[in-house]
Amino acid sequence: MRKLCFLLSLFLLLNSCATVLNKKTTKVKIHAPHGTKVSLNGKTHFVKNESIKIFPKRSKDSLRLIVSNDSISNNFALRKKTSGTIALNLFLPYTFGAGFLVDLTNHKRFTYKKNLYFDIDSINNRFYMPRKKPLLFKKNDVFIYTTPLKAIDIFSQPMLTIGAEYFFTNKMSFSAEYGTVYTKRLGSGRNPKLQLVEDKGRAFRYELKYYNLISISNNPRVNEYIGVEARFLRYQFNDDIRFSRKIDDIRYTVDETLVVQKSIDIFNIKYGLNYPIGKRLYIDLYSGFGIRIRTLKNPNRNYNPDTDFLLDEDSHYDFRRNNIEGINEGNDFNFSLGFKFGYKF
Repeated sequence: MRKLCFLLSLFLLLNSCATVLNKKTTKVKIHAPHGTKVSLNGKTHFVKNESIKIFPKRSKDSLRLIVSNDSISNNFALRKKTSGTIALNLFLPYTFGAGFLVDLTNHKRFTYKKNLYFDIDSINNRFYMPRKKPLLFKKNDVFIYTTPLKAIDIFSQPMLTIGAEYFFTNKMSFSAEYGTVYTKRLGSGRNPKLQLVEDKGRAFRYELKYYNLISISNNPRVNEYIGVEARFLRYQFNDDIRFSRKIDDIRYTVDETLVVQKSIDIFNIKYGLNYPIGKRLYIDLYSGFGIRIRTLKNPNRNYNPDTDFLLDEDSHYDFRRNNIEGINEGNDFNFSLGFKFGYKF
């Protein structure tokens, strides 16, 4: 019975996300005028370069600070928050929510705001926390953006893109992006003059983002987000292959121009930084990983993989194989890295 209780307790402990992932302390960055003193639990910290990091213990109680300089001293009590890591228990369905039971009895589930701002009210001679927090987004904000790297994509087909992002709450946004091919495909093959179909391409991207759940950069000018992304790319273009065919005892080489109809569906989890440039412009830097689903069609193709032998160019792997139906299809790991450039209305 003791062993069973021990194993059950160990199971609950190892599957409670906040308890396992969070430290006993959390990091808070204080932004205040140079020379300000911040006292926490009897220990005094001096602000240099207008900011300093403190590490209060996680607790159900408010974070109590004394902010002072040579002539002013004020007390502040800042309410605790629930750590976002507790929500990770939702991604462990095999525990049936048991991880919440441990987290809800542990102070590690609490945290405090990652950035605190203090300034001096010279009229009333006191410290105060500005109500207007710099550079945070709000409900009904709208961005228009483009993805510049897509316009010079040498690994695929260059596209022009335009998108919009809308904040339906202060911290959550939805964005949609459209892209279209605007130039000929790079590396059109051995016989670029033979065009069976017109080069076409379009792309759709949809994203759902949650801002400022975490703060890795600790930069008050940066809004960080976690997001989920779905991308749908559709291409039509010409490509060619070379293969060996044998009829009776005679083997000969065939060059064939293919019609390629390629569909790629991508689903990612992303982390990003939204960094302002001036009052209206911004750069969105992001990285993510997920799954890539590739589907290919070659209508009216002559090449038969069951009887013909595909020849690689110059005895090296020929990337034209990637455009042949039945050879390079299926699901692959996907990694994304890029940036967007936009304007805030």
